[in-house]
Amino acid sequence: MKKLLFTLLLGATISTGTTAFAQSEPVAFWGKEEAYLLKQAAQMFSLTDEALTLNPPTVGAPIARKLALYNLDAMLHEVKYDNTEPFRSFINSRAGKVIADMQGKVKKGAKIYKIYNDGFVVRTNSTSIAFDVVRGACKGEKLLSDEQISEIVKDCDILFLSHNHGDHVDRHVVNKFIEAGKPVIAASEILSDVKGVTHYRSESEIIDKVITLKNGKQLKVKIFPGHQSEMMCNVYVVTTPDNYTFAHTGDQYNKQDMEWIATIKDNAPKIDALMINCWSYLIADAIKGFNPRYVISGHENEMGHTIDHREAFWLTFQKLEPVEHDYVVMAWGEWFTFK
Repeated sequence: MKKLLFTLLLGATISTGTTAFAQSEPVAFWGKEEAYLLKQAAQMFSLTDEALTLNPPTVGAPIARKLALYNLDAMLHEVKYDNTEPFRSFINSRAGKVIADMQGKVKKGAKIYKIYNDGFVVRTNSTSIAFDVVRGACKGEKLLSDEQISEIVKDCDILFLSHNHGDHVDRHVVNKFIEAGKPVIAASEILSDVKGVTHYRSESEIIDKVITLKNGKQLKVKIFPGHQSEMMCNVYVVTTPDNYTFAHTGDQYNKQDMEWIATIKDNAPKIDALMINCWSYLIADAIKGFNPRYVISGHENEMGHTIDHREAFWLTFQKLEPVEHDYVVMAWGEWFTFK
């Protein structure tokens, strides 16, 4: 009788107030720690994806958005999740959102898409400009598929490459631009053997160019002689036909360059958006030198690095919160719109 009563109670519905809770089945993960953590990762990546979608990029960050980015730090800094199905699903979802949004026209203002790492696409009504776009890699596996990259390249007019590192230069992406007859602009150390790449570099002066796109429209480009330590790192300031100006620093990190960075605002048009690597040398001073309308951070959580160099979003917020400029921190597969 006691056994029967216990069985009935175990299967019964427990009611509290007006809410009824059905007794669940025995836990399926007892003794299966790895499966348990993988299931938890799937829930966390999915919820982070949803939270970022519901709380899109904005100046500063509401607490819900900041919590989503910090949770993403926690997941990406646990290497056991590298290249797992939950991680791949998150990447694919993020890339899919960008590809879908890029199908539409930009009627007014500008959109800045963060593709991956320090790869950005900037779109206005007149042009679509790519900076350092790569497929990315984690432990030998590409993060974005060839098909996804092809869709992104299809909607871009030109590619700028800052410096000769694999997390900023992807030969496959470069070839896609060249095959489509679209300009690729790079520092002279980058893919010097590839026909179709146009190389510009000076160690002593600013290079001024007008670049004609395949559609006949023209970009005004200033190229500043930056460095990542001793490596060439072109810093691009690009003005579109509809008079928006964007700057991209690549992995600029060099003490000596701070002298000209401090006066860059006097040698370039007013910059609408500065895309700057989150670990840039004296980042607050560099931002002051560019004096942009908006600051967009890049290079957080580069998955080809060890976790101590997968720069955290929480670190970026610590660096940017004291800065006297409007800043926007984005995860992969997001975009910021301004008019």
